[in-house]
Amino acid sequence: MVINITGGNKTIRSLTKSLVEYCADKLKLNDTILLDIEFSRTLYKEDGILGEVDFDDNNHRPKEFTMTVDSTVSKRRIMETIAHEMVHVKQYAKGELVDLSRCGSTRWQNNLIDSATNYWDLPWEIEAHGRELGLFIRWAEENKLGKYAWTQEKYA
Repeated sequence: MVINITGGNKTIRSLTKSLVEYCADKLKLNDTILLDIEFSRTLYKEDGILGEVDFDDNNHRPKEFTMTVDSTVSKRRIMETIAHEMVHVKQYAKGELVDLSRCGSTRWQNNLIDSATNYWDLPWEIEAHGRELGLFIRWAEENKLGKYAWTQEKYA
């Protein structure tokens, strides 16, 4: 996996690289993936969006992704968001999630999901929200980061 990171400070970039590599390993992502990560101070503030993943939609199993992450939230929330978005990278890269937005729907594990489905009922969001915290905590524990206040829940 090739990772390019822009924005953020040196510490955030270092933590991000470590977390992305950890998630890629745990999610069994192919080494051929190219991931550009951009930290933004203006990511859809009014919508409450903390991160997103974009890719060339001409390929149902993309290998090049751009992840944009809100840099104005806490360090822990940034890391949890990256873990969440890495689950989406896995879903797209493995062909589990296929964007058919031109047709008004999305395919999830070979099932069409209607575009009117509530965000919290979307199966790919259920998986991403369900895995983000576990990925973050296991990464923090493995890297002995639990001694830092920012990794503790009360500071999130």
